Amino acid sequence: MQFSAPLLDFQKLLQRVMPAIPPKSTLPVLEHLNFKISDGNLTVIATDQDITIMSSMPVSMPMDLEDVNQNKEFSVLVPARKINDIIKALEPKGKFDFVCDLDNFEINIKTEKGKYNMKGLDPNEYLDLPELFESQKPDIEKLNELPEDAFTAVFTETDLRRLAERAVFAVSNDEFRPAMTGVLFQFRKSYVNAVATDSYRLARATSFADKFLYPEDYDLIIPARMVDMLKKVDAQTLMSLIESNNKVTHVRFDFGTTVIISRIINEKFPPYEAVIPVDNNLIVNIDLKELLSATKRVSIFANTVSKQVKMHIMDNLLTLHSEDEDSGYQGSEDVACEYNGPEINIAFNFKFLEEVLQNIPSDETENNIIRMFFSELNKPVLLKPIAENDTLLMLIMPVRTHTGN
Repeated sequence: MQFSAPLLDFQKLLQRVMPAIPPKSTLPVLEHLNFKISDGNLTVIATDQDITIMSSMPVSMPMDLEDVNQNKEFSVLVPARKINDIIKALEPKGKFDFVCDLDNFEINIKTEKGKYNMKGLDPNEYLDLPELFESQKPDIEKLNELPEDAFTAVFTETDLRRLAERAVFAVSNDEFRPAMTGVLFQFRKSYVNAVATDSYRLARATSFADKFLYPEDYDLIIPARMVDMLKKVDAQTLMSLIESNNKVTHVRFDFGTTVIISRIINEKFPPYEAVIPVDNNLIVNIDLKELLSATKRVSIFANTVSKQVKMHIMDNLLTLHSEDEDSGYQGSEDVACEYNGPEINIAFNFKFLEEVLQNIPSDETENNIIRMFFSELNKPVLLKPIAENDTLLMLIMPVRTHTGN
């Protein structure tokens, strides 16, 4: 088994598949990449049994082997971190040669200046992965010919990345509430919502259908780790579902030469719409960057346990205040705003407030202005960018005001 390839292209290929390699595993094969060569194409597979990634690239084979190896497939399991570490350490220019003795799986990597040896494993030891090898990418040109109950969704690169980026930060890490450890994708034909919440804050991003309509009235929870990977997609993406015993078990994403397959979370997402206040008669317009910067500065003086920042709003002025009675530290800062309603006094966990503000991009606002909606002081506060279309909603729960521990 032998091929040569550009180092830069191979580095990019490894970057795409390495996220599926587990930090540590009781199964040695999971710490290996499955290399397959066929017809001048290298395919690399990585899995941790929850997420599987497959990506490919063209490679060159020695001229004297091309005819002999035509239509044959060669495989070896390569130590994932070892090859990734050496390839990252090499200058991303020129080519390298990969040679493997399929009798003993000794691997040699040669560059212009160096030689590196490692030991591979027999590819027959790899997992079966039926969700990968028994599923197929739907033909995007024939989506209209699929059965009515066939699930497919086409995302532009920017839409899918945006949905993932805006929602995933609010996911819960509480394993006792598995439904909230993922992002809910709500497909409603003309649009799709990506929703995440940990009970303290909530994020909902919306994308409207472009060339292709989304599935109608279908909800799906995708694990946060998978959604995090979607922030790096670099091409139009086709989403489909994989069933086992008439039950949806996995979701599949195809983009470019890469396939990512993930288990789904088969739980019921909480009815988040019920916690979104509808009578928000107190509205504050404020500069996003100024509020975020002030929050970061004032929070330096907050109590490290309560992480509380108080907010006072009146007469077009928002004042942030924090204090720590144990140390005597205090911090206050004024931010101009547009508000002429009754006095508002409320408090937040500054960490949650910062994360919500950080995930409202200024390019989705008009002149960097966001709108904060208040109702009763113990009710959630809504934050939205002032923009033409209503495609982003953030929610944050207030905390009871107190000082000290």
